[in-house]
Amino acid sequence: MEYVNCNNCGQDNAVLLNEGPDLLLNRPGSFRLVRCRNCDLIYQNPRLTLEELPLHYPDQYEPYQRGLVEQLSWSQKQDRNNDMERRYKHVSEFAPSTGHVLDIGCATGQFLATMADHGWQATGVELSAFAADYARKTFNLTVHQGTLESAEFADASFDVITQWDVLEHVIDPKETLAIISRLLKPGGLYVASLPNPTAFEASLFGSSWVGWDRPRHLHLFTPRVLEHYLERAGLKPIALKSFSGHLAVTLLSLEFAVKARGWSESRWRPWIRLAYNWPLRLLSLPAFRLAGALNRLSVMTMFARKAE
Repeated sequence: MEYVNCNNCGQDNAVLLNEGPDLLLNRPGSFRLVRCRNCDLIYQNPRLTLEELPLHYPDQYEPYQRGLVEQLSWSQKQDRNNDMERRYKHVSEFAPSTGHVLDIGCATGQFLATMADHGWQATGVELSAFAADYARKTFNLTVHQGTLESAEFADASFDVITQWDVLEHVIDPKETLAIISRLLKPGGLYVASLPNPTAFEASLFGSSWVGWDRPRHLHLFTPRVLEHYLERAGLKPIALKSFSGHLAVTLLSLEFAVKARGWSESRWRPWIRLAYNWPLRLLSLPAFRLAGALNRLSVMTMFARKAE
């Protein structure tokens, strides 16, 4: 672990926001998230070093596993395919009909495969060797295994660059966004989907909210702070949307809340599984739509454009 100053403003003037264990993978340790008093960036401090990070992304890490199409039920495949098509449609609102797309943190490649199906040249970057290899073999995708910095792409070579649930994981988001801006063509589109710490559920579940995901989420951005990051990188925010809220996210926060209280898994697991059903999913839709209209869902998606 290492102590760091605020990545946004450079100051060392933060207050403790919350502290707790790894509720997703149950890795040992307690991890702290702080809020900068000067600029409101939320960040992990002390944080994992670059050498420690891979230990918290094993092959069984859930975002890798849910992309393994051969392990999904029919209904899970439909949900996953619908989610990828929804992402494609939102990107298409602001992007040309075809072009070259780079997905940073592409995991097992399902979004890129969807873009390729719609005629896009699709390239990915993925830190996990397991996930990158799966994307290549299953979808015949071009995926660089490693960091964005090590990929050495040519400047101004992409029409669209996306990061789905990735920016919060990077060591230096300021540098990452500078590289993204350099790689985009003039007028190119950047899309970032990430946790929204101003979400209603962040207040409801407190330190057990799924969006904190200690220790993997190194930085969390309010919409205002994210806009500042983008503008500094030469990317103009053009839209903020909340279209990823669903019952599964809420129930995962609920699972974390009861786990943090030390309840026996045999006591709560059956009830949470029972709660994830179609009637409750339908009943919850109005609440999620209202929160989405207010941009207060647990996940927000920012669209930004590089100047022509």
